[in-house]
Amino acid sequence: MATLNAVVRDDSKKSIAKTLRKEGKIPSVVYGQTVGNESITVNAGEVDKLFHNEGRNAIITLNIDNKKKYTVMAHELQFNNLKGTIQHIDFLEINVNEELDAVVPVVLQGTEKVEELRAVVNHQLSELTVRALPKDLPSSIEIDVSELAVGESIRISDIKTENGYTILGDPEEVIVSVSYGGKNEEAEETEEPPAAEGAQTPEQPGE
Repeated sequence: MATLNAVVRDDSKKSIAKTLRKEGKIPSVVYGQTVGNESITVNAGEVDKLFHNEGRNAIITLNIDNKKKYTVMAHELQFNNLKGTIQHIDFLEINVNEELDAVVPVVLQGTEKVEELRAVVNHQLSELTVRALPKDLPSSIEIDVSELAVGESIRISDIKTENGYTILGDPEEVIVSVSYGGKNEEAEETEEPPAAEGAQTPEQPGE
């Protein structure tokens, strides 16, 4: 279990969050049954390292001011749309013996083989919600699309789950599909132009 250090945050000043981010810190909050709701600050570098090594749904021992420790997960992340950096984290206190719902990213494999055939891979669901014990939550769900042909798709019901987690949502919802990516060059049939309105037909003999 990874450990993340935190300090109690004084959020009485509205400008404090902006100042903290400039210092390489992330304003956050931790909440749960025993912790209540507490404003904290964590180090951005330590968070990036933790997520890189342990995954987005890592079980974390949150060490606050070396006085209090809670078992948590990063329940919700807010990002800076321009920079892609984490702006805020909601840490949720968890019970390791109780199931919970978490968002898991979908990672596609084999897309290059499909694209070699001038087809387009349509990644329609980039995340899935799963339910499991904290220890069984996957860091990602990998889907191999290399054998998909144009017109084929993979739905939630097609995913074989492992390690005791369940994927939530409509079983028929499409996660990824493949469509034709080239120009549809069909030969056009040549047709005689229609006769103009009012045009006279040649007179027949005897008329």
